Amino acid sequence: TPTAQSYADNEPFSTYGHLVESLDLAEDYLSMVCRLRPQARFSDGRPVTADDFVFSFEIMAHPEYSPLYRQYFADIARIEKLDEHTVRYHFKSRNQELPLIAGQMPILPRHIYGAPGKDFGKDFDAVAVGSGPYVIEAYEFGKYITVRRNPEWWGRDLPRTRGMYNFDRITARVYLDDTSAKEALKGGEFDVFYVSVAKDWALDFKGPFIQRNYILRREIRHSRPVSMQGFVFNLRRPIFQSLKTRYALAMVYDFPWANANLFYNQYTRTRCFFENSPDMTNTDPPAGRMLEFLGDLRTRHGAAAVPKMALEKTLRAPGQDEPPEKNLKDAEILLESVGWRRGPDGIRVRDGQRLAFSLLLGEPTWERIAEPYQSRLRSLGVEMTVETLQPAEFQNRLQRFDFDMMVTVFSHSNSIGNEQLYLFGSEAADTEGSRNFNGLKNPAVDEVLQSLVQARTRADLVFYGQALDRLLMANCLVVPHWHITRDRLLVWNKFGQPAVHCAQLLPDSVVRDFWWYDPERVAALEKARAASAPLPAP
Repeated sequence: TPTAQSYADNEPFSTYGHLVESLDLAEDYLSMVCRLRPQARFSDGRPVTADDFVFSFEIMAHPEYSPLYRQYFADIARIEKLDEHTVRYHFKSRNQELPLIAGQMPILPRHIYGAPGKDFGKDFDAVAVGSGPYVIEAYEFGKYITVRRNPEWWGRDLPRTRGMYNFDRITARVYLDDTSAKEALKGGEFDVFYVSVAKDWALDFKGPFIQRNYILRREIRHSRPVSMQGFVFNLRRPIFQSLKTRYALAMVYDFPWANANLFYNQYTRTRCFFENSPDMTNTDPPAGRMLEFLGDLRTRHGAAAVPKMALEKTLRAPGQDEPPEKNLKDAEILLESVGWRRGPDGIRVRDGQRLAFSLLLGEPTWERIAEPYQSRLRSLGVEMTVETLQPAEFQNRLQRFDFDMMVTVFSHSNSIGNEQLYLFGSEAADTEGSRNFNGLKNPAVDEVLQSLVQARTRADLVFYGQALDRLLMANCLVVPHWHITRDRLLVWNKFGQPAVHCAQLLPDSVVRDFWWYDPERVAALEKARAASAPLPAP
């Protein structure tokens, strides 16, 4: 990419030149001139040129190119070649974040992917040429991929890359299920396992290898926004277009029971979309400027767009901190108030339509989590069926918005921006392949989104981000799940790592980019294993 993002806690969205050595932004923010580093090379040795920048922008129009990228870079009008090592980005509108977004565009080699007679969408499954520190050595679809460090990598002496990319080879393996992966870890087929299932962390990984410190259990606190995970309502479905109906369905989810019985009390209930952000998280009732702003939105766009609870309530999940039986009774009252009456079989009916829907899952792991919720809904007079698909079919259904309810994660960085348009903007609701899974079309949300992406200061960005959070929660788009502010890792005791952990990155990225292979630790491990002796606790 042209630039590389900083992952320091005190630089929420700062970037440094990578393929480019300088960026000159016009005073009107409508164009930016970039000077390429003369030493930048692709892995086949060819130089990175202005032609590659122009090609990389133009190829996004190809039908096989990811629609997410097309949406993300939609406000870049064009890239103009000024000379072999200089380009000018032209922007469609003034947007504080857009110059930073432009620096994230993948730069592809024109001489490879734009070669005459080649089709970008189907002719390159055996070719991968990039400009990063690793090149592909071997792979087998659906099984593994191995990359090796490029000894001729042009960027190894850049200030920001010193001390990074220390492994000569890295292999990522694919396993069909967690049981196979656990056995493979113990057998030494791979070295690092990121544990995402609370049950596994609580009950497994306590055998001799753990007790002797051959494999280390690591819980590492992170400072990433944890984002919103939940059961997502598809508002395109008629039964979910009523806020009271959605709220009733959401408030009967019994998180305390699930945390105690399924998650071994490892999680915390998620209260808002921007949870665990250092300055974006604010769950207090709105006051002052925020209250005035939300009130004005309600006056202009109506109560349907800005529900009253956006102006009054502490941010939290529906029914959070209330007794489960009270939530069930309150949910019954809400459903009755909008005309849902119990039918002969106990399932509620309104205007001849049953209150019944399907929960679409992409992994069987979710079934044990969905079943208790399914039972609670049945008590409420709601029929939820569960449909589990293979990952490819699941993704295909999501792209077409062909679901009633499903599970997803709305991921965010510490500096939210244009990506919010594709998560919650009205235009994205009708764009197949977008991430506006809810189908949300809300004029108040659209107005806040425009203010958010045009914010000129961090204070304004935070203000509009908090306003967006309140609108999203008040409109009850999801049944919020849970979060954890620690990463759980199992690591063979053979690596060195920096004294300061990069708390903004996901753990697999931290291991890959910052750790190193320690020969002394490996020798000690082999000696201890041969003697079945313990290693000292690090």
